[in-house]
Amino acid sequence: MIAVVLICGLQRAAAQNVFDLDIRPQPLSKALHAFSVATGIEVMVDARHVAGREAPEVRGSMPPLVAVSMLLAGSNLVVHEFAPGTLAIDEPPAANAASPEDQQYYADIQHAVERALCSDPRTLPGRYRLALKIWVGRTGEVIRSKRLDTTGDRSLDHLLDAMIPMVSIAKAPPPRFPQTIALVVSRSAAGSAEACGPGSALRRAANP
Repeated sequence: MIAVVLICGLQRAAAQNVFDLDIRPQPLSKALHAFSVATGIEVMVDARHVAGREAPEVRGSMPPLVAVSMLLAGSNLVVHEFAPGTLAIDEPPAANAASPEDQQYYADIQHAVERALCSDPRTLPGRYRLALKIWVGRTGEVIRSKRLDTTGDRSLDHLLDAMIPMVSIAKAPPPRFPQTIALVVSRSAAGSAEACGPGSALRRAANP
């Protein structure tokens, strides 16, 4: 599963810290509590916004921004720094909601990255977890990318570092399209068969 998640900037010092996390799949409210206990970062969220939502597994050493992006993958929730050491999670304000054009372009990004990953047997998604940032140029090409964590396989990391900058969305982004874009590639119980199969589903992008 590949999801696009746009996250508001966190305090620089907090974003640079790395935490060893082992958060199992569970309701999002409980997962955020587990994140807070593990990192010491307070999370403020209205219970109505997380009710009925599920969070995926988050395991490994990573900055809190990466962990939060993984927990929120597939939701329309956004996170921002409320105060030093405190994050607030909310639904996006209606005024800042993504336009239909932006939403379609998020989907185009997802499909472009999925096609690239599925084109090489060594990078088939579903067997590893990855979070990265990309910047898209005026003509739809990826002009910069940054991997935010490791897949746990150094050779796969190097392969992805070379592949992602070659991705092209094949059309220009809409005017004032928000950047940067955080991509989360999640593990799947079905492995690459689900991620690259004809019935694969892509999660909706969240707007900051």
